Amino acid sequence: MTPRVFDTHAHLQDDAFERRELGDVLRRADQAGVAGIVICGYDGPSNLAAVELSARYPILFPAVGFHPHEAGGITPAMLSELEKLAGLDAVVAVGEIGLDFFRDRAPRDAQRRVLEQQLEIALRVAKPVSVHTRGAEDEIADQLAPYAERVNAAGRSNPGVLHCFGGTVEQARPLVDAGFAVSIACSVTYPKNDQARRLARELPLDALVVETDCPYLPPQSSRGRRNEPANVVHAVRAIAQARATTEELVARATTASAERLFRVRLAERVGAA
Repeated sequence: MTPRVFDTHAHLQDDAFERRELGDVLRRADQAGVAGIVICGYDGPSNLAAVELSARYPILFPAVGFHPHEAGGITPAMLSELEKLAGLDAVVAVGEIGLDFFRDRAPRDAQRRVLEQQLEIALRVAKPVSVHTRGAEDEIADQLAPYAERVNAAGRSNPGVLHCFGGTVEQARPLVDAGFAVSIACSVTYPKNDQARRLARELPLDALVVETDCPYLPPQSSRGRRNEPANVVHAVRAIAQARATTEELVARATTASAERLFRVRLAERVGAA
């Protein structure tokens, strides 16, 4: 049987994907061995779309949240609506949320405030978080570490995942020790991305999950084209090469970690699309 693979971060509700072609996209994913895909929201409309699409396709699991780029315009009413969505049984995580000090599209104080508010929502609904961090890997630890302590104190062992983590092994390790998973994206295949390959090689295998972040970050072999969930196998292959082990072992380990993180069980056989 083909090892199951779990794409832990995708944006299939993005305009890059037309609704009428989603069936074909998911069939290609199924053929590649992908048995689960987390479809992450980043603003109000994309959150609603993630929930709606997951109701149509059993292979999809929704996550809802406000990306740090949106932080400057977030109102209490929007956060209240987010909490209602996050509390739905179908929703597996609050995300994507975080800090982005690379593009700085929202004031940094607003980003920190909205991140803290969404961490509080995640605690109240007892869901893990999917965290975006770019240019803010040291700063975000100041908020994630106490959050993880509260998760662990509540008897939950999986506070969340560092989505497409761009920091160093040294920055990742304290958060891994606190229970966070680290997600390796298809960008690990880029020739200059030695840092991602070091994460893949040096962090514990049971701390790793994989993702596409599609339609963004296609693997090196598809640079310049739209990414899609079937390509997550490139991340699995790159981790296996970095660790000098088999793709099957990596697929099984990362899928098991994702199932624990999101508290779901994937179908024993691919074909869920």
